[in-house]
Amino acid sequence: MILLSNIYSVKLLFEHISSPESMPNKTFEETINIVRADKLEDVDGLVKQHFKDVTYANAFGETTTIKLLMILDVFELVDNIEECLEFGEVYSHHIILDEEVCLERNYGN
Repeated sequence: MILLSNIYSVKLLFEHISSPESMPNKTFEETINIVRADKLEDVDGLVKQHFKDVTYANAFGETTTIKLLMILDVFELVDNIEECLEFGEVYSHHIILDEEVCLERNYGN
């Protein structure tokens, strides 16, 4: 049986840690990456294997380490990304609120 790889959009959270710290606040980075895996259960291991800690000297002469903190969400792409990149959906997340919310912007018209 031949398994075809699925394509997933994976939302990740990284922390940037500098030593010594030039700024008193913490720096986080949220990214969305494309991962090819045979099944959803493989994504976690593939992400952790690929995103090892990276350490470098930053512009302030400090040592900065970028560390993967967590996988925030995984979304299986339903579009064939090889066929159509323009306006292809790579991530979707539903926001469910307990209260009614009024949005001030309307991009539809």
